[in-house]
Amino acid sequence: MSTPGSTTTMAIRSMDEVAILGVLSEHGLITPEQKQDVINLNHETGMPPGQILVRKRILKEKELYKFICKDLGMNPTKPYSTRSFTISGLTVSKFRTSGDFYGIFPMADGRIALTLSDVSGKGLEAGILAILLGNLLREGIQMQNIVPNAIMKKINLASRSFFGIDQFATFVVMLLDLYSGTVEYCAAGSPPILVYRHRDRFIEEIDQRNIPVGIYEDFQFKGNSLNLDKGDMLLAYTDGAFESRGLRGDMYGVPRLKNAFFKLRDKKLTRILTGLKSDMRRYSFLRGLADDTTYLAIERHRKR
Repeated sequence: MSTPGSTTTMAIRSMDEVAILGVLSEHGLITPEQKQDVINLNHETGMPPGQILVRKRILKEKELYKFICKDLGMNPTKPYSTRSFTISGLTVSKFRTSGDFYGIFPMADGRIALTLSDVSGKGLEAGILAILLGNLLREGIQMQNIVPNAIMKKINLASRSFFGIDQFATFVVMLLDLYSGTVEYCAAGSPPILVYRHRDRFIEEIDQRNIPVGIYEDFQFKGNSLNLDKGDMLLAYTDGAFESRGLRGDMYGVPRLKNAFFKLRDKKLTRILTGLKSDMRRYSFLRGLADDTTYLAIERHRKR
């Protein structure tokens, strides 16, 4: 097992890496010549292709972000609704482009895959990892019986291979069964998931002790599952949702986030997310955002 901070060099060794460079080239984000230059430099120096792309500033951040949102469908602005469920997300960027990404992907077996990521380094690193995630999920969407910790393992291995040891990210992967209401999940280094239980009028914290992806190559990510009954809601979020500070320097914090979530529980899901954003902004209006902030929520309808 390698450790953070150690020096690692490696040549391109997986189809995931080749596929990502192919996607970038195919969509005009890098030229065929730049793609070949990355491959050549990787073979000559052993520097991972992700590091080469970032250090050489080959990609343009705005174009990359536009491609991820428009072509890959990340950070969708409209809710995803079915007869029994509504899924909605909201991203608030500290700067022009965000290091947070969420995705909603219908699967061939009728489940919905949901992802939420917060990438260290932001900008180009986040964008490249989002493409990596999208490429892996396209494979996973076609697979039966895939589980979140298996997806997380693939993300971790591909991230380690593409970036080396200089890049890590927090991730949440969830698979929602639209028929049973079961949510299988795996959370890597992310803050606790909040689940509002309508019957008990109570919010529980679901915490999972996994490290962020991209640190240890052979880390065994653990998954779990929960069930959403009618009227229940699930809220996943990045650390920007609670790290902003008020006038006295006190952090907004998860308890305050839970309290705001509870107060907004009877609103429509999109209104809940905008309400959470507004409450955080009011608290930290003179200091501004501490980080990019993203919310991803699932609601099981009370009726229908």
